[in-house]
Amino acid sequence: MWIAMFVLTALVLLPFVLTSLREVYEANQLVTYTDTLLNVQSNRVSVQLNGTGPVVVLIHGFGGWHQTWHGLDQALNQAGYRTVTVDMVGAGASTRSMNPDDYTTAAQARTILSVLDTLGIEQAVLIGHSYGGRVALQMSIFQPHRISKIIAIAPEVFAEQRPPVAKLVGLPIVGYALAFWSTMPELVPYGLKAVSKRLDWIPEAAELYARPSRVRGHLNAQICQSMAAKDGDMPVPRHFNNIKTPVYVIWGEQDPVFPAKHGLTLVEKMPNAHLAIIPNCGHIPHAEAPDETWEFVRQALVPTPNQ
Repeated sequence: MWIAMFVLTALVLLPFVLTSLREVYEANQLVTYTDTLLNVQSNRVSVQLNGTGPVVVLIHGFGGWHQTWHGLDQALNQAGYRTVTVDMVGAGASTRSMNPDDYTTAAQARTILSVLDTLGIEQAVLIGHSYGGRVALQMSIFQPHRISKIIAIAPEVFAEQRPPVAKLVGLPIVGYALAFWSTMPELVPYGLKAVSKRLDWIPEAAELYARPSRVRGHLNAQICQSMAAKDGDMPVPRHFNNIKTPVYVIWGEQDPVFPAKHGLTLVEKMPNAHLAIIPNCGHIPHAEAPDETWEFVRQALVPTPNQ
């Protein structure tokens, strides 16, 4: 019994010591020569700018950052598009804000709209994955005239609250320990395997996904985000069915995070939505099935007669 109590106490208290050994980078150490740091709404936002031509904005999902778009980013540039790949607040090389108001879907959407303002971009195509798809939809709800198309890859749409584990993370002391152990960089390969169907890409990409968790302040920012309100004003689950912007939805047939049937429900309820399902694919189609994903993206980008 005493041994069990000692182990439990160690698991709860050690994270307060070990965090400083994990978080060894400043956020700006993740910046490469093609990145731009913008001061937007009291936060520093990292943006990677590549290529020339019509603008496509890429918005990562939970656990991602601009580097996790690398293959699709390159394909877009080679096809004649200018890409603006954004690290949302709390991710990548952007600010680890300790203000919960910065982490609502509404706040993240307004931040990216402000990025477009700062860059002088009046209109763009949005590509968003998972939570990034939700943010893309929110941007269209707020300013539909600025969004010419949305390509939503396995978007999170229907949830109105954060998952139950978020409440546990908010608990004093114990919550910090839970957040620390559950976000260990060493667990990233296992997390990617859990949400993917095709696994061959993971060994090469795992460290890339893990790198932002080694930024100073990352754990506290994750805890802050877990305690933030989900949406803000004009929440996506209540307004997505009014989006008239063309929306092209790409879903992995065996997505274990958001089942592919969500895609069917989504396109049924949206006035101008289209669905493509990739067989034998999980939650990250652009990494698991890059060729199939690019083909659907390429088709979605073809101008329609009224464009």
